[in-house]
Amino acid sequence: MLELIHLHKEYDELVAVQDLSLKIPQGEIFGLIGPNGAGKTTTIRMACGLLAPTGGRALVNGIDVAEEPERALQSIGYLSDFFAVYEDLKVWEYLDYFAHAYKVNEAEIPARVTEVIGQVALEVKRDALIRGLSRGMKQRLGIARAIIHRPKVLLLDEPASGLDPKARLDLRNLLRRLRDQCTTILISSHILTELEGFCTSIGIMEKGRMVRSGRIEDVTAAETLARKLRIAWLGEATAVLEENLKVQPHVSEVQLDMGVGTFQFSGSDEELATLLAELIAAGVRVSTFAEIKQTVEDLYMKLSKHEVM
Repeated sequence: MLELIHLHKEYDELVAVQDLSLKIPQGEIFGLIGPNGAGKTTTIRMACGLLAPTGGRALVNGIDVAEEPERALQSIGYLSDFFAVYEDLKVWEYLDYFAHAYKVNEAEIPARVTEVIGQVALEVKRDALIRGLSRGMKQRLGIARAIIHRPKVLLLDEPASGLDPKARLDLRNLLRRLRDQCTTILISSHILTELEGFCTSIGIMEKGRMVRSGRIEDVTAAETLARKLRIAWLGEATAVLEENLKVQPHVSEVQLDMGVGTFQFSGSDEELATLLAELIAAGVRVSTFAEIKQTVEDLYMKLSKHEVM
């Protein structure tokens, strides 16, 4: 649904985006991760036709954004990291204005405005002036504007910036609902926890380059040679547990303290089950034995040369 082909952008001697290629299938929520200055905003602006690339192409729903911009924009909804609103308009007037700008069928506009206001949960603010909305409500209104014409692809640049925890949760739930309606979403962020358990795929950018991209489980599997396990036990069994773990061929990085611990395990599921049985047979009263799933932040720290911003 969104394809970037050897996309490149230079500003004099500065290379903002370098030879970036990416394919995002329909219905994905793709998280574009990287520190400030990594090239995320430049990439998104080229993908929606606001910025001409120095080289390469951007295709949306199979349409070249540079060659057929008006046709391509019918499939694109875009929300920048800083967007303006017309504060003297009412919520419904603002959406009505943009529905006309996007050339939504005149007869459908009133019903579509009502539908979108419901989608972003702004019903009680329908007739309110925009100047009276909170930051989170304005963000929802911005998304409502971006989806008023039913785009197939939604491009969001740092949409959670400045939102409180409740507003961020509302935003995540809204985007999940849009994904369920087969909208393909590209969302950029440098706040890694915002993308955890939310995106289906990720791309990690560093100095204008795509370091790694793909479905989260595939990227995790490619970067993980050993699983990290958490174990907890009852009673005084630390010495017995440590003795048993350190002689195991697939176990490394054992850390045990005060009834809880972690270790790395590189064996199969069957070998892991055998290890657990051996620990229990040795008298260890195991109360917790579970894999610690690698987070988006863990992946970023492994693949990026910089600290998380």
